[in-house]
Amino acid sequence: MLALAFGLTEAELFGQPGISENDSGEPRERTLPVKASTRDEDDEMKRRRLMRDAAVVAVGGAIGPTLTTLTDAWQASQPRISGASVSRGMIDDWEDAADAHAKAARIEPPTVVLAALAADFAEMAPHLARRQPDAVRRDLTHAAARHAALIAGKWTDMGNRRQARRWWGTTRTLVDESGDRLLASWLRRREALHRAGDPAEDLAEVLSIAQEARSLAGQRPSAPLVAAVAEEAMIFAAMDRHGEAVTALRAADDIFDRLPGAEGRFRSVERELRYGRSLIYSLAGHERSAEEAQGSAEKLYSPGDQTLPRVRLHRTTLHARTDPTEAVDEAFRIVADIPPKRWLIRYVADVQRVIKTLPEPARALPAVRELRALAFGDRSV
Repeated sequence: MLALAFGLTEAELFGQPGISENDSGEPRERTLPVKASTRDEDDEMKRRRLMRDAAVVAVGGAIGPTLTTLTDAWQASQPRISGASVSRGMIDDWEDAADAHAKAARIEPPTVVLAALAADFAEMAPHLARRQPDAVRRDLTHAAARHAALIAGKWTDMGNRRQARRWWGTTRTLVDESGDRLLASWLRRREALHRAGDPAEDLAEVLSIAQEARSLAGQRPSAPLVAAVAEEAMIFAAMDRHGEAVTALRAADDIFDRLPGAEGRFRSVERELRYGRSLIYSLAGHERSAEEAQGSAEKLYSPGDQTLPRVRLHRTTLHARTDPTEAVDEAFRIVADIPPKRWLIRYVADVQRVIKTLPEPARALPAVRELRALAFGDRSV
């Protein structure tokens, strides 16, 4: 998938190791000999640079290699922290990059976001593999965990469960090593959010991840705690446990009302809380509350935001009970308007909810078959 995203072959990106895995996960031998260690290191550096060049080209056009060269030069000019292979400026730059990637992830196609993330993670990877002073290690893994979570989220959005599992595991390892429990809570909740949107996931398992996020956040009101409780509420709703969902949503609202004035980048939780109200009240069939929540949520999303079609599908879910024909037609229009390159696995789950909410006789309508074919077919590019 990365090779497709970068327009390269697997061999160009990853080389030809002596041992690989087959589709069942069993190791298998390759006929190519293992390279000498010094040449391995040189080749690994070349592969990393090739990946970064390809990634930056994917998001920046022909100027990509120039940007990579300038990045290398800038990093080389930075004074290293004593005993470390990185500078303070490099770590701060990666933290800033995580903020930029998070914003892009809301509006850019998954392959574009992955390419940009690959460029930065490829820079961090060799430093993560080296011994660093404890304080540097904590800061480095903090920045890397945020990147890993975004990478995992995009793989989940694209329906690549194998890569997603690998990167969610990497995210957990890195953030736990950073020692930041609030960030650990935030990223566990992100894992629950993305995985809850995959129709193939076990919602009971995803619920346990949201509850773990809630536990990590502790008792003090904070944005990660609000997000974790709100995510728990949304998963309850997806499991048809509507009473528990509404109770948890009210708890999240109460915590939000008691947040300290300065919550930094976590203030974005207000937008996600409004989204949660839209989903929960729509699935529960609370028409007045759902319509108010949908209107409130829609105002917070720009036309290109990937969440906006989801809120609109909440509205069709709400109306599927009383006007199934119009609801199915509207769902079809919403799905048809999403460009293939921006398609997310979460939209499949949203369409499934619309169909599930329809009265039983309406599920046999020809329009429903057409909606299934559009949403569940191959929309990749």
